[in-house]
Amino acid sequence: MQPKASLFSRLVLTLAALTTFAPLSVDMYLPALPTIASDFRVDPSQVQLSLSTFLVGYAVGQLVYGPLSDRFGRRVPLGIGVIVYMITSAGCAVAWSIDLLIVMRALQALGACAGTVLARAMIRDLFGKDETARLMSMMILVTGLAPMFAPIIGGQVLTYAGWRAVFWVLTGFGAICLALVFFALRESLPREARTRYGVTAMAASYFTLLQNPRFVGYILCGGFVFSGMFAYISGSPFVFIEVFGVPPDYYGLLFAFHVTGLMIGATINSRLLPRYGADRMLTVGTVVAASMGCVVIVVGSTGLGGIVALIITSWMFMSSVTMVGANAAAGGMSEFPKLAGTASALLGAAQFGIGSLTGYIVGKLHPDPTVSMALAIGCSGLAAFLTRLALLRPRPE
Repeated sequence: MQPKASLFSRLVLTLAALTTFAPLSVDMYLPALPTIASDFRVDPSQVQLSLSTFLVGYAVGQLVYGPLSDRFGRRVPLGIGVIVYMITSAGCAVAWSIDLLIVMRALQALGACAGTVLARAMIRDLFGKDETARLMSMMILVTGLAPMFAPIIGGQVLTYAGWRAVFWVLTGFGAICLALVFFALRESLPREARTRYGVTAMAASYFTLLQNPRFVGYILCGGFVFSGMFAYISGSPFVFIEVFGVPPDYYGLLFAFHVTGLMIGATINSRLLPRYGADRMLTVGTVVAASMGCVVIVVGSTGLGGIVALIITSWMFMSSVTMVGANAAAGGMSEFPKLAGTASALLGAAQFGIGSLTGYIVGKLHPDPTVSMALAIGCSGLAAFLTRLALLRPRPE
């Protein structure tokens, strides 16, 4: 076990860097959206489409890399994904029309998602269920810095070098990650452990996973708590800025404060996992998500405690997201250790898909944005807890 622990300590920053492609690619260019619309002389909704296509590409792309990595190993698909990311980031930088930028963003996502899927799979190749959950929590702790600082970095790059420079920075980051893939990572899946499936069988492997009730339980638990997080992300700008009158500059600080909830939850999870195990910590996480979600509904619906109560209770819900997410991912992949890449891909796609759908639904639940966001967060936490009770009962001794 010691060689594996030593290996992870050497690779943790590399794997963490690979999982930051998405938050960097999304959050760094957010400050540039109005400028891009002005430069291309298009409606802002057309520029926002470049964000939507990235999210769709990111969810769909994960389903491709998973089976491929189980068949051909982790490093080659990972290297191809990073190369695609570099080329398309450069394509975004030189795009001469909004249509080309939208296409390049979709292709950029297909490269970006390789890092997330295969980093999880590589950890599962090297470690057991509980250790995987602990180490994934540690990675979340590191990668949580990306959404905190990416908008700040993007704003500075935009101010001094223009919006195209943002994508050149992402291209350079991709080049650094490509070097790390080739020089700091070794293949984690030996040839004898790889699948021998053809294309049809690789696609059919997803149906094999979905026939396992416990695996479905794990992906739904993770997906539901992530949907609560997406509800906060999509609803909080309207709630805090328009309803409570928080200046946009200070909203960024509020967002960073809630990111610390994710990081603290990951820290607590990694510390307690060796003692209690992934499944018990998953139970703790879903209990916190459900209870805090219910409190958020009360606070958001009644106005009890005002903005301070809403900030604190939503922060406490956010602390459960990483606790549930890490343990659900580790549990799901432990059900199919020989299909860790496929399992990782389906876990990620489900979480991202359910979460993205919630971002759309959150605006439809209630005309009051505060109530709508609170309902979405609370229902997400309750759904995760009920899924834990229904599909993830303790195994008989």
